Amino acid sequence: MKIIFQIDGGIGKSIAGTAVCKAIKAQYPKDKLYVITGYPEVFLCNPNVDKVFNFNNLNYFYQDHIEGQEVNTFLHNPYLETDFINRKGHLIQVWCEMFGVKYNGEQPELFINNREREFYGKSFGSEKPIMLIQTNGGAPNQPNKYSWTRDLPMATAQQVVNAFAPHYNVVHIRREDQFPLQNTTPLQADFRAVATLITMSHKRLFIDSFCQHAAAALGMPSVVCWIGNTPSQFGYDIHTNILASEPTIKPELRHSVFSKYNISGQPTEFPYNHEGEIFNAQQIIETLAREPNLETVAEDQKKNSSWSLKDKIVAEANRNSMVAKRLVHLLEKTDLGKISCILDIGSWHLGQSIEFSNIFPDADIHAFEPVPDSYQLCVKHRDSMNDQRKEKVKIHNIALGNESGEVSFYPVDPEKSSVANIGASSMFKFIDGLNGTPFGQNLVQNEIKVQADTLDNWSAANKIDGVDIMWVDVQGAELLVFQGADNLLKNTKVIMTEVGLKPYYEGHTLKSDIDEYLFARGFTELEGAFELNGFDYEANTIYIKN
Repeated sequence: MKIIFQIDGGIGKSIAGTAVCKAIKAQYPKDKLYVITGYPEVFLCNPNVDKVFNFNNLNYFYQDHIEGQEVNTFLHNPYLETDFINRKGHLIQVWCEMFGVKYNGEQPELFINNREREFYGKSFGSEKPIMLIQTNGGAPNQPNKYSWTRDLPMATAQQVVNAFAPHYNVVHIRREDQFPLQNTTPLQADFRAVATLITMSHKRLFIDSFCQHAAAALGMPSVVCWIGNTPSQFGYDIHTNILASEPTIKPELRHSVFSKYNISGQPTEFPYNHEGEIFNAQQIIETLAREPNLETVAEDQKKNSSWSLKDKIVAEANRNSMVAKRLVHLLEKTDLGKISCILDIGSWHLGQSIEFSNIFPDADIHAFEPVPDSYQLCVKHRDSMNDQRKEKVKIHNIALGNESGEVSFYPVDPEKSSVANIGASSMFKFIDGLNGTPFGQNLVQNEIKVQADTLDNWSAANKIDGVDIMWVDVQGAELLVFQGADNLLKNTKVIMTEVGLKPYYEGHTLKSDIDEYLFARGFTELEGAFELNGFDYEANTIYIKN
């Protein structure tokens, strides 16, 4: 049996639809689930969806997927269901029951892979913690730029921004046709980039639009402001929901049909004397201030003796820390209680060193970055850490490999490339025709000279006798790093590394070569730790000492 599930409407509705997909798959586990939507990017990597189709590309759909086949179609709009119109259930529940699908409390889900976190994450580097705000929703180029029924009044939003801008990088998610805010960083990006940034943010203020659905799907609690719609129909318990003040005047509702207010914000329906009556800005500010940020959480965890290292790792993984997500594989497999020395090789922006520091604040962390601009970025990010953490992080402006001296290095040129993917910089040139094409980019490399050394030389000079965790991300040169660390590997416990599966650099070393080298030195690959890095050219895995 094939099930065809069609989702009309905006991107927020498609995100909510992922919960319906999960419920459908639970009831019909053997059937294929095909989704038709205007936002196929929402369903990428979703294990409950077998195929996703865009409304704009349904040529020969009947011939290919319906004619002569056993098909069950779920096509109707839940907004027109009696229970929904009468506000007797959440959108997801009404949707499921409309199709005769049992609802077991399923919630939306988005799946962001490691490659996306790495690629988009490095594009959103910030000295300050990130606070996200979405003030406006709806489709592009609407007649009214502001809908009082849904959008946050701009004066109220500006008050909130002014309260947090001194301490946060306030990123305003908005289109060009929407009103700007002062003291913010505007963001216009594709959906997957925004979703990744949500996982990186420390505070979030949203409205009833796609961001609050995405945050719920990613497990990121947010403050959400509601005016015309209600959280009982469109919201989620994970959020702190702030309802608009009670109306101060009687609205004219002659144009209302199946809902009290038109979501476009009809002026005649406005039930207040002015926009300042809709929300209390101070209430929003105080609610956001109570929402914990990462530093507060880390300090609370340190003070709370009942908070175990495992709890901390799981909590950081839920916040989409790349390091923590890898460390989860090691829980119950090795002792993480006495981590004292960590190497971050190929650091780029110091992100993983900072993540390690959040989990192991007493460990000595050494980051290696040969590209001058990236090295300065690492220094800049270290300087933004608190004094105690900063002292434990050392940054070394060298390349690591199997030789010492001056070597050629090939950083990506952000000005000439289609995207500023500096993380693709390498000791190797791209193979002709594969300069970023495996991940949909067009990258241009420059050639520079950098200083290189071996880990054995470096560790001897710095009196490093052993390593607890070695994090390696050097774009195809992983085997060279290990070859230069023959002595140090004898006293290395865990290696978390990227491994090549198909070459896209000249000289690209592959997993089979790395396996052979590390296995011969007493390492085994941790079962279940192998994960494709978003495409079939490379993966992440973990090796541990026998």
